[in-house]
Amino acid sequence: MVEKHDAVIVGARSAGSSLAIALAQRGWDVAMVDRDTFPSTTVSTHLIYPNTLARLERLGVLDTLQSKHELAFASHRLLALGHEIAGRYTPIEGFDLGLAPRRVALDAAGVDTALAAGVTGIFGTRVVDLLGGGTDEDPVRGVRLADGREIEAGWVFGADGRGSQVAGKLGLEKERTQRGELAFSYSYWSGIPVDEPVSTLQINLDEMLYHGPVEDGLYLVIANGVPDLAQGSKAERERKYLEAVRRFPETLAPSLLDDAEMVTEVTVAPETLMRGFFRRPTGPGWALVGDACYFKHPGTAQGIGDAVEAALYVADSLSATDGTLDAYEEWRDAKSAEHYDWSFAWGRFPNPETAEPLFGGWASDPDAGQDLRDCLARTVEPSQLMSKERLERWFAPA
Repeated sequence: MVEKHDAVIVGARSAGSSLAIALAQRGWDVAMVDRDTFPSTTVSTHLIYPNTLARLERLGVLDTLQSKHELAFASHRLLALGHEIAGRYTPIEGFDLGLAPRRVALDAAGVDTALAAGVTGIFGTRVVDLLGGGTDEDPVRGVRLADGREIEAGWVFGADGRGSQVAGKLGLEKERTQRGELAFSYSYWSGIPVDEPVSTLQINLDEMLYHGPVEDGLYLVIANGVPDLAQGSKAERERKYLEAVRRFPETLAPSLLDDAEMVTEVTVAPETLMRGFFRRPTGPGWALVGDACYFKHPGTAQGIGDAVEAALYVADSLSATDGTLDAYEEWRDAKSAEHYDWSFAWGRFPNPETAEPLFGGWASDPDAGQDLRDCLARTVEPSQLMSKERLERWFAPA
């Protein structure tokens, strides 16, 4: 007997679980498939800004997360080429701090919330093919799983990340590609004291460091540097990571690391993993959400937020009276128009001739510093942050 649902979502992390919850809340019968079981982790930048926290609260995911973990809501601090910009975000539905939970916690909360909303979860098996070719003559009408099962649905959604199986089966090409310069490596630590939770990014000319609290008393430390940082044997990658995180005493005192314990292996993200692209987002019987749809550089940590926002847009659009995604590509491109390039500007090493006036300007102008934080929370566009008046003022001395 063929299993049937209104929608099948391939991928159950931020994009997939958010879409599943939103559709279920609107009366859809939804199945969600993921090759992983939960809780489990994935490579991520972790940060969630107030705009996304407000959406996760509406979906019920934040309540689930808070019921199981001690969370650390944090302000934002940037120390760039010696200039400091720090503070809270402009409040969005009562949230003026950010959050950086581990994906093992966040994704499990999303899955649990979806299952509680009535979504059918199918985990530990993968999609191997689509039913239907995705054309007007042969719309996508379901999926075939590795265990042989077939699931039919009116819509199939690919929420399965940058290497999307759904996109691959549809033959979708990557468009408008970009690349950065940085590689990442990170680990979680225990025993780093936190008096007041702060998410800190320190930028030097040739490397960067992010660090801040996650949940349950753990602390995340991410080193960003040349591609070699993510290369070599496991022992070599760990050595390079530990050496890198000790080169930022201004924001992370080596004595704190001496008294702390690294409680997980070092995870690396090579530069090749962070190359950006767009894909055609929808067609007959199918649509993509999250990183499957478009992938920006993680330097501005927009992946989770964009995934949740797109999931809500798709759910609202298909649940409306006309029930189409005809405007989805236009909506996505408008939302990403400035932030795609902006993310890759943060994914490259700073050029002193341009970075020094910008960081100095943001640090010397409190309104500009606030706009910088709010640009991350997507209430300010990069073109507003770097207005013609500000650029002329900051660059005039040079």
